[in-house]
Amino acid sequence: MKVAIVGAGPAGLSLAWFLKGTKYNATVYEALDDVGKKPCAWGLMSGVESLLPITKDSIISEIKGFRIYLNDKLIHDIRGKQTLGYIINKPLFLKHLAERLNVKFNSKVIRKREGGKEEYYLVNGEKINADKVVISNGHYELPKDHTVPAIQYITDYKIDPEIVEFYFYSDLLGYAWIFPDDKGSKIGIGGYADVSFLKERLSKLVKGKVFTFHGARVSDYGIDELRLNEKTYVGEALGTVYPLTGEGIRPSILSSKIYADSLLEDKDFVKEFKASKLYFTIQAQAKIIDSVKKKIISIGLLSKLITKSDPDLVYRIAIGDFGMSDLIKLFGRSLL
Repeated sequence: MKVAIVGAGPAGLSLAWFLKGTKYNATVYEALDDVGKKPCAWGLMSGVESLLPITKDSIISEIKGFRIYLNDKLIHDIRGKQTLGYIINKPLFLKHLAERLNVKFNSKVIRKREGGKEEYYLVNGEKINADKVVISNGHYELPKDHTVPAIQYITDYKIDPEIVEFYFYSDLLGYAWIFPDDKGSKIGIGGYADVSFLKERLSKLVKGKVFTFHGARVSDYGIDELRLNEKTYVGEALGTVYPLTGEGIRPSILSSKIYADSLLEDKDFVKEFKASKLYFTIQAQAKIIDSVKKKIISIGLLSKLITKSDPDLVYRIAIGDFGMSDLIKLFGRSLL
């Protein structure tokens, strides 16, 4: 059975990887000429090491701790011996996957309707011959109101390669970050504000020589239920990004694992996905963000809860390793 996968990001390539060697013959179509071009902080939290090959040359450093700031004041400085995740060279990580899969670059896919009903897809003007088409082209597929702007500087500012920093503010529904990088560090910010506000706020954090400035939009909406029910989307195109942190690589990979397992085991993807911890935790975080937008809780209160509560609890909620009882500990029952 032929499967056409649109987009060679973490979700699309991992789906092809999980289907490799099975009855499903997967072809990945990528509109660009290479992988890993979307700007991001290159953080990959633990949880997918046993699912995909992460080569040593694609690992920049291991994450062993984090610092959390509120209004530029350091609140938590935590380091342990356990590896919490990795800073990866995302383009190299994806390139190694793509080299072992059937990926066609410079292949722009367009969706068409025939007679207003039947749907089909064209790649560079020719109809795709596939039994199933899966959309995994990230934020490009999402409505603008499902995403927030994010900007980032690549600098030579040297920080501890095992530490990531997060900055929260009483007047911004969003966050800033400083992540180690092979050149120095990535310094960025994203949230519910216009780009000029984000630039001004980030200017206080930018240090060292700036090599590159870039930006992108990031899903902050949670899972799109309509798209989930279509059974055609995986990764960020489906909304698999953690709204509180913007983490998207790992949840996108996990969404593709659920999709692949559903195909291989002849199970209903919607039921399997809704039963997963991934779905529960993303939607729970999205509800927290929505509660701030609806003024059920204030931005200031959310920032204080995130920065001044038990750091182990906050960490588990941030990475999606939590249950209902953890939410009640942090937020009470007001959001449930």
